[in-house]
Amino acid sequence: MTDIVDVFCEVSESGPLGPSSYRAGYRIQTKGSIVCTVVLPAAIAEAAILSNSVLAIAVTNDGHIRSNLSGTTDSKSTTEPIDKLIAQFLSAENLHLEEVTAADLRSLLERLERSIDLVQAVMKHAY
Repeated sequence: MTDIVDVFCEVSESGPLGPSSYRAGYRIQTKGSIVCTVVLPAAIAEAAILSNSVLAIAVTNDGHIRSNLSGTTDSKSTTEPIDKLIAQFLSAENLHLEEVTAADLRSLLERLERSIDLVQAVMKHAY
């Protein structure tokens, strides 16, 4: 019986902002043993993966952010509530890592308030 070799790509190392490197190579399907592997910095791997991809981001009518990545062999789509994304951004760890200033937070608040005003205006006139 001949062993079947599969291609794989997986996160090798991850940091607070996501993958820092990927490991790719070939492994024997039945045993899972690695035939050969290479570790690539995340910037190089992600640039290669995304070079022929299209990323589309939209807001749904119920307050979710939908992201679609197409152009790769396996297109992906994710949907997250907008308030969850805001909460992730406002986490203490992220605020520290991104070096967010009070001016940044005021600007974010102003944009969110404008968004609320837009929704309320449509509701007032349409419903």
